[in-house]
Amino acid sequence: MKKMTITTDILKNKAAILFIAAVLFLTPVYLLFSQLKPVSAAGVPKIFEISQGEGFVKIAERLKSEDLIRSVKAFEIYSVATGSAGSIKPGIYEISGSSSSPQILNMLSEQGSDIEVKVPDGASVYDIDALLAKEKVLPAGYLVSFDKNNHIEGRLYPDTYKFSEHSTVKAVVDKFLENFHEKAEPILNRDVINYKKNLIIASLVQKEVSNENDSKIVAGIIKKRLASGMRLDIDATICYLKKILKGQSSCYPLSQDDFKIDSRYNTYLHSGLPPGPIGSPNISAISAVLDSVSSPYWFYLSDPKTGKTIFAKTLDEQNANRWKYLR
Repeated sequence: MKKMTITTDILKNKAAILFIAAVLFLTPVYLLFSQLKPVSAAGVPKIFEISQGEGFVKIAERLKSEDLIRSVKAFEIYSVATGSAGSIKPGIYEISGSSSSPQILNMLSEQGSDIEVKVPDGASVYDIDALLAKEKVLPAGYLVSFDKNNHIEGRLYPDTYKFSEHSTVKAVVDKFLENFHEKAEPILNRDVINYKKNLIIASLVQKEVSNENDSKIVAGIIKKRLASGMRLDIDATICYLKKILKGQSSCYPLSQDDFKIDSRYNTYLHSGLPPGPIGSPNISAISAVLDSVSSPYWFYLSDPKTGKTIFAKTLDEQNANRWKYLR
């Protein structure tokens, strides 16, 4: 009887020890997982950008400072335990406070899908910014902001691209510029001295006409007007101004106030070229400038019904054409 009592006591002690051990083990596990829960039930999504080479600890600290995770330490432990700490990829992410730390970590480390984007001929940095935002390649405004310091307008070569989901601005721009260097620069380098001038003219020609032969004549007219000091009077520059100042994607109809905007881009008020390209020209438009054709014409307009370019030698003839085709 005494022996049975001792055995029972031993079993009770073992159970107590096991219980205490379980508590000691499970408590920190519970606390850890409680710190991996979402910060809020319905958090507003925030843009979170990870730079190339940014350290894991810094990323975790920034996530905490943005109120996207509960605990830096819990995020670090879970990341190391799951082997995801070294898999976080640079990019721009939209993260909600309603996402748990494991969900956020999965987003930051998973391989994003490719997104195909077709950039049309003559598209400006403003047009492309809106297009990339629509296709969820970059958040709205990121490309325009990058352009303000890096002057990439005119060099975002029109073509079909494949971008990775959650791309960085640099990765997107590098892909554009690589294509520009490959396709456009060999033509522009035929006249290195006038490289920038020819790129600007090509961006105007691209917006004004689409027919290859007409493009060469229009390029010749623009050059002739520049040489004579005559204003270019190009509507496309006013449209570009409206994008810069008003963020308008549509251009027409143009009002009298539009033509009064005081800017170097307003070719109705100021002679000479605008200070930079108003879009990205394709090979055809660039070639038209380098191979421009001299003609007796000083004026032109496009027939809105047929798209045909109507040329004129004098202002009277141009006004007659305006009445005939544009009234």
